[in-house]
Amino acid sequence: MTAALPRKNRTRHTRAPSGRRTSITDNDIYGIFEPLSRHAQLTTKQLVAYDRRYPMKTRERLTQLFHEDSEWLGRLGQDVKFANYLTVDEIHRLGSDAAQLLIAKGIIPNAEWVFATRIGGHSNTPSRIVRLAHDHMASNIALDIEIGAREDKNAQFVSHIDIIKAAPAATRLLKKPLRIPVPDTVGAPKWIEPDALFGLGNRYYALEADMGTETIETIIRGKILAYREIVASCTIDDHLGIDNLTVLFVTTREPRMRSMMEELRAIARDGRTPRFAFACRPDLGDFMHTPAPIGEMFRASWERVGYEALQIDAHQS
Repeated sequence: MTAALPRKNRTRHTRAPSGRRTSITDNDIYGIFEPLSRHAQLTTKQLVAYDRRYPMKTRERLTQLFHEDSEWLGRLGQDVKFANYLTVDEIHRLGSDAAQLLIAKGIIPNAEWVFATRIGGHSNTPSRIVRLAHDHMASNIALDIEIGAREDKNAQFVSHIDIIKAAPAATRLLKKPLRIPVPDTVGAPKWIEPDALFGLGNRYYALEADMGTETIETIIRGKILAYREIVASCTIDDHLGIDNLTVLFVTTREPRMRSMMEELRAIARDGRTPRFAFACRPDLGDFMHTPAPIGEMFRASWERVGYEALQIDAHQS
C-alpha cells in the first residue's frame, strides 16, 4: 500500500492558489468588496457581521478569495507581522482586481479620492499599532451604525462616497475632499477631517473615535472649535453641499468622556449645544478583542451637553 502524501497547509499570509478559477458573486461584491472600498481594512469578524451570508460561508469565502491568482483581497499580515499573530483576527484589504471590478460596475467612482477617503485609511505605516487600533475602532463604530440602519426599514444610510458624489464639483476634484478647511479661528486647526462621515436620511454625522491619546485641552478642544466654525460659517454647505452636521464622539473611558463634555460646556453658548453627542465604549479599547458590530451604536442613546440624549435611529428628518 502506498503511503498517503502529507497535506500541505496553506500559510495565512502567503497565497497558495488551488488552480481553480472562482466565479465572483454579488454576495462577494456587496458583502466583501464594497465595504472594503469604504474602509481601509476590516477584520474577518467585521466582514462576517456585515455580509448577509452564513458566518461559516463568509469565512470560507474570505480564505478562497485571498488564495486566488487574481488580486481580490490582501491581508495586513503580508506587510506586518504581529508578535501574537496566531491569536489576531485576520485583517483584510481590497485587492486591485476587486477595485477595478467595482469601478467597472459603477459601484464606486473611478476617482483618486475614493481610496484617499476610506474609513481607517490613516495607517499607512502599519507598525504604528496605536494608529491601527484607532482606525479599527472608527471602522467598527461606522459599520455598527450602518448595520443597525440596514436592519431598520425606515432608515436610509448614506455613505461618505455618496455624500462626496453629490458634493460641489470643486470638492470632487480634490484628492482629499473630506479634509474640510476651517476659517481662521483661535485654537482651531486649519482643517478638520472626521474619522468617518455618513448620513441617515437628511441628517449628517461626523464621527470622532477617541482612544485617549490626544489632549483634551488642546487637540479635542481644537476639534470642537473647528466643527463649530465650519457649521456656523456654512463652510460645510459650500464644501460638501450639506446643511447640517452632528459630531459624534466615542471614547473608551467614562471619566474622559465627562471631561470632553465639560470642555464643550465651557465653549458652548449658555453651556449647551445640540451639535455634539457622546458615547463611551470601553470594549472597543483593544482592537484584538473588540466585539462584532451588531447595530448597537445605531440604537444607542448619545449624551449631549444641555440637551436630552440623542437617538440617531429616530433623528433622520
